[in-house]
Amino acid sequence: MTKKYIELILNNKIEHLGKPKTIIKVAAGYARNYLVPTQQASIITKSKLKQIENLERKKILQQKTEQKKFLLLKSILEKVHKFTIKRKSNITGQIFGSVSEKDISQIIYSVIGQQFDKNCIILPEIKYIGHYTINIVLTETIKVDIQLQILPDINH
Repeated sequence: MTKKYIELILNNKIEHLGKPKTIIKVAAGYARNYLVPTQQASIITKSKLKQIENLERKKILQQKTEQKKFLLLKSILEKVHKFTIKRKSNITGQIFGSVSEKDISQIIYSVIGQQFDKNCIILPEIKYIGHYTINIVLTETIKVDIQLQILPDINH
């Protein structure tokens, strides 16, 4: 006796089967007795297939627009390349306090007027006055390095 398989669309993420809106092929009994009654998956219809195709097209279009936006941001950051911040320091050049990702994000926003997530910024350990290279990861493929110059704040 051969097993009969049926194609379904997942409604929820199921560990060993896949993500929502994924088309899967499972045994008919598993589909009939568990997946469909518990609404973990539903039977494929033409309207559901069209809906999935439309969602995929929208997702691809959104990814392309985000890619263009990040490439533009990268080119702007490369043109500016160097940012400056002032911090209070002692005679040896050791700064008081710290320089955080939020500080860098605010400096970039004040210079180029573009806001982005502080989690994109990878900071080295900054303890002294000087020049530092800051890595900014916009996407997995789009990365940019900027220079940060920390100057002593003489108004303290």
